Amino acid sequence: MENQENSFGRISKLHLEASVKDRRTILSDVSFTAPYKVMHPFYEKKGIMSVTMLAASAGIMAGDRQDLRIHVREGARMALTSQSYEKIHRMEKGYASRKTSIRVEDGAALFYTPLPTIPFQGSDYRNQLDAELSGDDSQFVLLEILTCGRAAHGERFLYRRFQNQVTVRQAGKIIYRDNTLYQPEWMDMSGFGMYEGYTHLGNLALFNTSRSEAWINEARRLLDETDGVEGGVTRTARGDVAVRALGKSAQRLSGSLEKMVEDCF
Repeated sequence: MENQENSFGRISKLHLEASVKDRRTILSDVSFTAPYKVMHPFYEKKGIMSVTMLAASAGIMAGDRQDLRIHVREGARMALTSQSYEKIHRMEKGYASRKTSIRVEDGAALFYTPLPTIPFQGSDYRNQLDAELSGDDSQFVLLEILTCGRAAHGERFLYRRFQNQVTVRQAGKIIYRDNTLYQPEWMDMSGFGMYEGYTHLGNLALFNTSRSEAWINEARRLLDETDGVEGGVTRTARGDVAVRALGKSAQRLSGSLEKMVEDCF
């Protein structure tokens, strides 16, 4: 990712570590700097610890640099989401960036499902996510949704640049890589091969979750039968599952993809 000096001279950090204690997943280490905070964990599904990241700010501004580190130790199971939609504000110059480093150890699971991202007109955002899985029983689920911008304000695909690099490794070997780069000034984002008239793009990737062909068929049926949603489901070369879907509503699109994730718990 292109380097640029941080005009604010500091990096916003959030570091989380989940471990097992007395047969229960707990947050064993937490540290953060402004604007980040973390809600007290709660438990709803099959002993999975649910954690919500909070950001005491109006959104991401020009020059912001963020560093997220998530470590799920052996046997721990954590679901991590965000407090609200990620708003990427207008930038007269420069850009904002985030680097997320994830490690999931043997027998552990991480369900990472941040709320949708909204790139405002004139914004430039660069995101990099690197995940390392220890072995075949290290489960990782990633769900991300990117909107076209503030459609209600007439801001459809008016951002300058949006880049999202996702790399997943297992035992040091790359098993998944997605490098998304959108520059609406040079691309017909609404046209064929892009958003095709839709306003939201959802990506769901599931690693080491043993999704059956029946599950894949059900996921395809769910996409086909949800109004305003269109997408596909496929397997990677090593058998993991990737879902990519377009929608006209964040609620409907996220609802469909979240139903698929629920079956993984």
